[in-house]
Amino acid sequence: MKNRVVFQKVIFSFLLLMIVGLSACNILPGQSISIIHDAVSITNTPLQIATPIISKTPFIPPTPTATPTILPSSTPSPTPTKFFLSSFEYNFKPNEVSPRTYQDTCEYLSNRWGVGKSEPGTIIVPVMYHSVRKSGRELQDNMQVSQEYFEYTMEYAKKMGFETITTEELVGFLYKNEPIPPLSMILIIDDRRLGVVKDHFMKYLDENDWTLTLAYITGIATANEWNEFARLNVNNQLDLQAHGFLHNGETYITEHTSVEVIEQELYSPIPVIEEHAGRRPLAFIWPGGNFTMESVQMAREAGYEVGFTVFSRGPLMYNWIPLGVSEADVNDPLMVLPRFWSNTATLYLERAVEISAEAKEFAYQNKQNEYFWYQNYCSDYPPLAEDKEGGDRK
Repeated sequence: MKNRVVFQKVIFSFLLLMIVGLSACNILPGQSISIIHDAVSITNTPLQIATPIISKTPFIPPTPTATPTILPSSTPSPTPTKFFLSSFEYNFKPNEVSPRTYQDTCEYLSNRWGVGKSEPGTIIVPVMYHSVRKSGRELQDNMQVSQEYFEYTMEYAKKMGFETITTEELVGFLYKNEPIPPLSMILIIDDRRLGVVKDHFMKYLDENDWTLTLAYITGIATANEWNEFARLNVNNQLDLQAHGFLHNGETYITEHTSVEVIEQELYSPIPVIEEHAGRRPLAFIWPGGNFTMESVQMAREAGYEVGFTVFSRGPLMYNWIPLGVSEADVNDPLMVLPRFWSNTATLYLERAVEISAEAKEFAYQNKQNEYFWYQNYCSDYPPLAEDKEGGDRK
């Protein structure tokens, strides 16, 4: 009798397992199985479906993470329900500095991986110069560098593989990722310092086929200065850009500066530069580094494509501008670009090389993810071309 009871329990358990197995094959998405007192029950639970992320707004990265998004191994649906792009991050110090993007995601990816564009990891180091003290003379402030350090910086930059670019090349890169050297720098000398140009920079411009950007105060320049500029610029190595019209204590741009004064500083340099350089200025280098929300908007209206502050935040990459809180508040990264001070230039050249390498590695690790996004969300844009082997564009 006892053996028969055991046998019945075994048979019951076997039948129960078969019922559970067959039931599982017919469970709908969102249903679950529960077993209560040897009975099988199928209950409904809500099915969570994420809303598709389809946006024409500038790309804002999700919470920073060191782990890139991993695609599922199976073929994705033509309309995926949930997917995030990772953004390259760098641990800036101080911590309030963070990279900001400024382009629509689809346009960014089209330019990032398109044919004839700059390689991922291409980087620009803007360096701000004021004065170079001749050998043997003491430095008078932190805006000056010694002749020895200046020469060391130039030689070191060349040894590391840096090349200079003009403001026009800078704008083409930042807006459309147009090709520039992978390690680029834009050398900017502020104010009216043609003597420094002649005595210190011209040697390196001639030897290396480099260019130098002049942030020029146009309203007080004399006829003799313009003659000297023309003489030094015989090979078109000097890139003339706006640095205010009068640039003095009464015209610095603050919240209390009148609209008339701001307009004078922004608009008056344009015809002067057009006359002496033969082209319209593209950059406004903020006098004293001062800017306001209103003045940034006015600079856009005046036709400037980029602006430079005096903050040493970090190097520049396409759709990636390191900003502090004060610059980020104006919501126009391209008009408040950072510049490195000349007395620490070599340090930032080294850091830029490190960031470039990390950004390039990150880009190729995430290329499949970015192609996946582009194919599913950017149907209005031209398809991205692969190389003949279908591999990475390296």
